[in-house]
Amino acid sequence: MSLESHEHEHTRFPDEDLPAGAVVDGAALTRDFDERYDFVVIGSGASGAVAAHTLASAGFSVAIVEEGPYAKTRELKEDVRGTFKRLLRDNGTQVLKGRVFMPMLQGRCVGGSTLINSAIAWRIPEDVVDDWQARFGVGDGITMKTLEPHFEALERDLNVHAVEDAVLGENNALFLDAAERKGLHATRMRRYERGCKGSGQCITGCPNGAKQGMSVSYVPWALATGRARVFCSTRALRVDVAGGRAVGVIAEANGRRVSLRARCGVFVAASTVQTPNLLRRSGLRARAIGQHFQAHPGVGAGGLFDRPVRMDFGATQGAESIALRSSDRIKLETIGMPPELACARVPGIGNELSSRLAQFGNVGVWVTNIRMQAEGTVGTQWDGRDVVKFTPNGADMLSARKALVLLGHMFLDSGAREVWPGVAGLPAIMTTHDEVERIADATMDPRGYSFIATHLFGAARLGPDPRTSVVSPEFEAHEARGLYVVDSSVFPTNLGVNPQHTIMALARMAATRVAERAARSAAA
Repeated sequence: MSLESHEHEHTRFPDEDLPAGAVVDGAALTRDFDERYDFVVIGSGASGAVAAHTLASAGFSVAIVEEGPYAKTRELKEDVRGTFKRLLRDNGTQVLKGRVFMPMLQGRCVGGSTLINSAIAWRIPEDVVDDWQARFGVGDGITMKTLEPHFEALERDLNVHAVEDAVLGENNALFLDAAERKGLHATRMRRYERGCKGSGQCITGCPNGAKQGMSVSYVPWALATGRARVFCSTRALRVDVAGGRAVGVIAEANGRRVSLRARCGVFVAASTVQTPNLLRRSGLRARAIGQHFQAHPGVGAGGLFDRPVRMDFGATQGAESIALRSSDRIKLETIGMPPELACARVPGIGNELSSRLAQFGNVGVWVTNIRMQAEGTVGTQWDGRDVVKFTPNGADMLSARKALVLLGHMFLDSGAREVWPGVAGLPAIMTTHDEVERIADATMDPRGYSFIATHLFGAARLGPDPRTSVVSPEFEAHEARGLYVVDSSVFPTNLGVNPQHTIMALARMAATRVAERAARSAAA
């Protein structure tokens, strides 16, 4: 037995020892369910978990509805295929449909994508808030000042701090050195974690309970108040709207009807993709529903070194640079990838491929997220499944090319003997700076690149005008009182940095305000 396994035997994780009856497993439901709460929250990811905890902490009863299962820390394994099958929507096969089919990863489990992301904490940039006020009329309710106490509370609760030396890892350290050589300001990532052991398993779920995803933080904390209950493996079908007001949620689990009545209101935190279609199923007809979808599609490169890099150790994502965020809409960062995912990008066939796979411990992967200007739409296809249409525009492709050129040069400057750009029409293996420069003239067709989309925004936009937005600056739907939307679908634009921290801060702020109004109303 390994030392780590022995330690786990004696560790009690936060997702264990939950209050009796606090978790209702919809997969085992054998009867219809009908209960009444003060609030019902749809979704248990970054926004839903924080909103639920805020409401429960204020003394209100809360039901959390989560479509996926509650995967406990002790169940998590370093198994990409198994994790994708159980915890990601559509087994990780979702795509953005447009000029290029772009993979889109979404967690579908208690904790949502926070269970399988890298726990990166970035406050919303001030220029984004300024833009929202100038162009979208969000008013004085959303400012750096009003958000400050919520960011501070989240950072205390979730122990946000920069990656420490002990778990930096070589992939991240090489990136920081390379950026410095290029004159690019780069930093260690600030993350939500307690006692990271550098397992490099963020994308399959932290096996040590160190990453502070929602399934080990705000969800169990909400349940511990005794006022919250989570219904997992339970799909919200629609918000029940009567007399112009949200009065509950109708859901389904294991073929059974789950009716959850809401005395005070309903919070929708189902994600940028699922929220618009849920609103439509609930009878809302705002023209802006499903419009203005935006994202931060990413594309990356691999580098083969003559010495160990070992992406399997260290913070999965531990280093980044936003030096080009304003000028070129580019964010550079590291990512540690398991062989099961990275091997699709390893060049060669036969013996050549086998040789490179045998050297996988010497491979590093660095990526760019592009703050794309293109907008798309969210709708449904013939069978009712969610469908997102999105195609990068020319300016987006110029940014992607520039970022890949830069990453290629950084790899070579760091001592990589091969760079793998993964761009159609170019050599799969580059060994010189002149070869890397060829990426600057590569195809402008997005089909020639291996994009992947993870940061999603804007298909239920916030604003004061019901003709151009879905929810008010107070996060309440224009068409239904007591119906609040608090996920990133309300963002008027994308951010250019990782959105989880801003999603949580906005959700906390919205839930705090709603709770205060509900308390005043009850006392009147």
